[in-house]
Amino acid sequence: MNALWLALENGWRDLQQQHGRIALATQTALLFFLMTLSLTSASIQSYLADNLDQMLGSDLVVESHSALTRDNERALGRLAPRLSVTKISDITLTHQDRWARVQLKRVDDAYPLQGKLQIGDTPVARQRAVSRGPGVGEIWLESRLATKLGMQPGDTLVIGGTRLRLGAILFHEPDRIMEGHGTTQRAMVHSQSLDAASLASSKGRTRYLVTADEEQQRAIEEWVRTALPGATVIRKIGGQHPLAGFWQRTENFLGLAAVILVFMGAVALDMTTRRWLASMRYRLALYASFGVTTRTGIAMALGQWLAGFILAVLLGTLLATLAYVLIVGQLQEQFPGLDAAWHWLPALKTIGLVFVLLLALQVPSFLQLRRASLLSLIRNPAENSFVWHRLFWSIASVTLLAAVYSDNWLLTGMTLAAIAAALVLMVALTWAVIRLGDLWGRRRAGLLPFAFFITRQRLFAKSAQVLGLGLSGLLLLFTLMLMRDLGTTMEQYGRSHDGNLMISEAGADQIAGIRQWTTQTGSSVRALRPFVSAQLVAVNGASLAELGDKPSDTLATLKDPIRLSWAGAMPQNNRLAGGRWWSADTSNWRQISAEPEVMTDMGLGYGDTLTYQINGKLYAFTLVASHAYQPGHGSITFWFQVPLAARAQIEAPTLYMGSMELPEQAWDALAGLWQQYPSLALVPLRELTERFDRTLGIVTSLTSGYAAMVLLLALFVLAASVSGFSADDRQKNGLLMSMGVSKADCLKLSFYDWSVTALIAAMGAIAGTWSAGLLIYRSQFNLTYSPNLVWVAGMVVAMVASVCLVGFIACRQSLNVSVRELMTS
Repeated sequence: MNALWLALENGWRDLQQQHGRIALATQTALLFFLMTLSLTSASIQSYLADNLDQMLGSDLVVESHSALTRDNERALGRLAPRLSVTKISDITLTHQDRWARVQLKRVDDAYPLQGKLQIGDTPVARQRAVSRGPGVGEIWLESRLATKLGMQPGDTLVIGGTRLRLGAILFHEPDRIMEGHGTTQRAMVHSQSLDAASLASSKGRTRYLVTADEEQQRAIEEWVRTALPGATVIRKIGGQHPLAGFWQRTENFLGLAAVILVFMGAVALDMTTRRWLASMRYRLALYASFGVTTRTGIAMALGQWLAGFILAVLLGTLLATLAYVLIVGQLQEQFPGLDAAWHWLPALKTIGLVFVLLLALQVPSFLQLRRASLLSLIRNPAENSFVWHRLFWSIASVTLLAAVYSDNWLLTGMTLAAIAAALVLMVALTWAVIRLGDLWGRRRAGLLPFAFFITRQRLFAKSAQVLGLGLSGLLLLFTLMLMRDLGTTMEQYGRSHDGNLMISEAGADQIAGIRQWTTQTGSSVRALRPFVSAQLVAVNGASLAELGDKPSDTLATLKDPIRLSWAGAMPQNNRLAGGRWWSADTSNWRQISAEPEVMTDMGLGYGDTLTYQINGKLYAFTLVASHAYQPGHGSITFWFQVPLAARAQIEAPTLYMGSMELPEQAWDALAGLWQQYPSLALVPLRELTERFDRTLGIVTSLTSGYAAMVLLLALFVLAASVSGFSADDRQKNGLLMSMGVSKADCLKLSFYDWSVTALIAAMGAIAGTWSAGLLIYRSQFNLTYSPNLVWVAGMVVAMVASVCLVGFIACRQSLNVSVRELMTS
């Protein structure tokens, strides 16, 4: 009990010191960020689970991107007591000169299986419940859509030559499970009202709503697994919401961003640990002289650290709870009914993860404490031998966090590689500048040569300072600079190469009409690339569900149909990244090339067999090459490409993706083109820009808080750098003044010291940010990263000035010392 009380008392004394407060604040900040992230994500996942229970509209849904064959429909009908078929298509509706992209649902007479539809006579009318969908020749529009098109019940809407009467305003669908962010505009018609062929698109989905008991649901799931490789099953009870994986990936992205924070926290904690370690070595040596064993002393040190961690947990949890409540309040607009309930399991998991991370950072310190003795205090051994221990455990801690959250090892690897390269550069610069400065000053007199001599004696300590400050600057610039440049670069490139209207998808029978329309309106087609809609269903015979259960953007995209194109020679905007490209006249059509990032994320290798479902049939290809995008000939490229000979073997309609350039007067004529081809998917560049701006706005809101965290931890690192080496500075200044050196000269020496530190750290930060930009831009967009040099220079000046100012303030405090004080301290 006495040992425990003494450990707590020592912890309280450390908290009264600057280094103790910085360590507590750093741990609290890391816990606050990760706890807020976990609680928010858990609340959203709980909300989605409730949404699945209440809004699926049936006990089970079988969803396929292509309609089932008659045999499969009969087989499903035998397994399901009640069945309703709905078909969903993305089309463009036009009325007079107005248009809107909508999700059109075609329903049968059995719809809805569960619940009631809510409709009204006007967008603001009182709602009434009905148990049947629209009749033949009738269409229902949701209130936002009716207002946008300027329509009222009784008006006529023309879709692909078919006239439909607006029968009611649609307010609620019992099967409207939340699959987007609430922005998709919807319409509903009877399945017999429109010709299915005129609405065909690669994004179309067929949903089979089923009411069945538990045993029947299990039978249906087993049947779908074997008979329908491209279909998915969503269960009301025990199922997973379609958006659950998306929000898990969002959590992973933000959690991966925490790697940067943990890296900075590790630097700050490493610097504050110097002071804590010095005091603990003194205490343990003193305890050993009273007969306390080394094991008991280490246990007391561990108990003291654990008490500090518990205090950080309490503070971090309190702050995270407040932030969590505020964030949930902001998200309630997108998720009506979302509440800030407490989630114990995710919170405990996060606390456990942070505990392991921080404990890993403390391992080198406990190894050093094992050698604590009175003799070690007299000899005062150098810390050089433990530098690599601290570096290893810091990297291990960060790697653990990256492994927990990463779903894109390529981007994660590039980010960590850039950080590692910057660290190596800063170490090399530190050693080179200090050693060369020392050699230069050996035959010279003055304060600057003497400053290099003193710094040379503290090379390891100076390296730690440079790494800490440089890493903080790197991560702060990395957070701000790349976000600043990305939007401008992508917008300029897209506008110069792809025109102002993207053709997302056009059928072969629509191309002639598009060309005729461009001639009439003075527009031009800039590019057209053919493809077929293909869904990857197996890799080496294993389904995608068997490849891994960790959420991934690539895996989520591949679960839906993608664009599969063909080429003889390598396309001009691609380059060979690996493997061997086929010859233009090859007859071996079962070959395929994939983008390197897709291969990395999916763990694919050359020789793997990829099985695709195309127009209801299965086709197997062998992966033989990888191709990467390169700019200069348009941005239209494909994840997967096959030989030209494969097109004759694939029984599927040809679709096209491309771009157009429209003069100003042609935009008003777009409604006529969409009225003729409602399934034609055209996306104006300004709409893409608006989407990007909206996304960037959301990301900016998120990163504002994140950047604040980075800045806060950067300040902690700077404060820790001053606190961790304040004892060394006091000792140096006291000895120099005892030898007759004036305070003004000591101040100049310290200014030279901090200036060299800040310049090396700034150079490393800029180099690391630049290399990260080059890697990510080259890999993701194959563009050259060109930051604003004036802005970069301004950041360097600001960083150097900030460090020197803080160093100047710290130096003035360290001058208030004498040799007598050093001897009695």
